[in-house]
Amino acid sequence: MTKAALAVDAGQTTTRAALVDGERGPRCAEAPGVVRVGAGAGREVVSERLLAAVAGLGELPDPAPPAAIGLSGYEAIGDDDLDWLADTFRQSVGVESLAIASDGLTALLGAIGRRDGVVVAGGTGTACLARRGDRFAKVDGWGSLLSDAGSGFAIGRAGLDGALREYDGRGGSAALLDAAKERFGSIERLPEQIYSAPVPTRAVASFASEVGRAAEDGDEHSRTILADAARELAISASAAAGRLFEPGEPVVVSYAGAVFRAGGLIAEPFRREVEARVAAAQVVEPEGDPLAGALLLVELAPELRDEPGILRKFS
Repeated sequence: MTKAALAVDAGQTTTRAALVDGERGPRCAEAPGVVRVGAGAGREVVSERLLAAVAGLGELPDPAPPAAIGLSGYEAIGDDDLDWLADTFRQSVGVESLAIASDGLTALLGAIGRRDGVVVAGGTGTACLARRGDRFAKVDGWGSLLSDAGSGFAIGRAGLDGALREYDGRGGSAALLDAAKERFGSIERLPEQIYSAPVPTRAVASFASEVGRAAEDGDEHSRTILADAARELAISASAAAGRLFEPGEPVVVSYAGAVFRAGGLIAEPFRREVEARVAAAQVVEPEGDPLAGALLLVELAPELRDEPGILRKFS
C-alpha cells in the first residue's frame, strides 16, 4: 500500500472516506450517498458529498496524498462533468494525483485484490466488472429505470409489490404487508412517501432490508425475491466472465454490496447459479469492501490505463 493514501467510496446510500497516513491511519468518515449525474444536473451534490466525507477525516497531511474515488453512476457522467468534479475535488482537498473510477472497479479490487476475475456489486444499484490484466468488461450498471438487476432497488420494489398485492387481494405476502405498514404507516400513504422522498430510488431500496428479514423468518414470497435477485446477479457475473475468459478457463468470482448482507439466502443461490453457468468458476468470499478497493486503486492507478466508463486519472 502507498505510504499515504486518500480514498472515497461514493455509493448511492452512503459516501465513505478513508485516510492511510503512516502510523495514524486508517481513519474513516461518512457522508450521505451521491446522486446520478446527468444532463448537467447533480454534479454539485456529488461534489458536496465527496468533500463532506473527506472533511470528516479531519486534518489531512501536507502535502495531501494521492487519492482515488469509486463513484456510483460513473459510467453515466459526461467528460465535462467529470472534469469539473475532478478539478473541484483536487482544488478543495489539495490533491495532485487523483483517479476516479466506477464503483464496480473499486468493488472488484476490494473483493479480489490484484487477481483477475469478476465481481458483482449489489447495492442500491448493480455494477458488475471483470478484469483480465489491463482488459475490463462491464455488465449492467444502467440505472434503476433501465436495469440494475438484482439490486437493492429491485429487491425493495419487488417487496413493496408483494405488500401492495397482498393489500389489494392480488396474491402477495402478509409478512411484507405488515413490514410495509410498520415502515410507512397506512398503505394509502405509502405512494406519497415514496414519490415525495428526496431520492425515491433510495427510498424503495431501503425496503430490501425488510425483505431480507421476512425471508429469514421463513416468508416464502420474500425468499423467492432474494433467489430471483441472486440469479440476476449471477447472470451478470457470468456474462462478464464470458467476455474475457474462455469456456472452461478458471475464473475467480466474488461479490460486494449491501444486498449480500442477506447472507446465505443470497450468497448460496448466487454461488450455485454462477457455478452452473461458468464451468470452472471459483466463487470466493470478498477479501475487503469497495473502500479497501479504492485504497488499493491509489497504489495501482499508475500502472492502469484510462478506460472509458471505468477509470480516468488526473494529475
